[in-house]
Amino acid sequence: MLDFIHHTKFEKEIAGLKRRFCNIQEGLKSFKRLCEVQFHPINPQRVIAPAKLHRITQNDIWGLWKIELVMPKSGLRPNQFPRMWFCAQGIKIGFLCIVAHADNYNDNNMNRIALERLSDIF
Repeated sequence: MLDFIHHTKFEKEIAGLKRRFCNIQEGLKSFKRLCEVQFHPINPQRVIAPAKLHRITQNDIWGLWKIELVMPKSGLRPNQFPRMWFCAQGIKIGFLCIVAHADNYNDNNMNRIALERLSDIF
């Protein structure tokens, strides 16, 4: 079983998005179940499509990833799903930051923020 860690600022971002997307917690639960298989430390299996899961960077210790967080029954089109950055290290998955696509975020800026938050967790 994986250990899921939420950065404190990630928790605040989720609380803000919860006002706009009432089912964001369902999306997170679904994603955690997928992570149990995709990032299994002994027997990983690809269950998340490569088009949805993007590796930002990695080293010998951790990998930084970005995903389009699917939110079931939300009425959103796939290009409207929130983007979430997380890191994976062994049995630890750290949720770093999340933004809604409608917020007109900058990928490079969010990658930098995720790397800063990653150093807080690992």
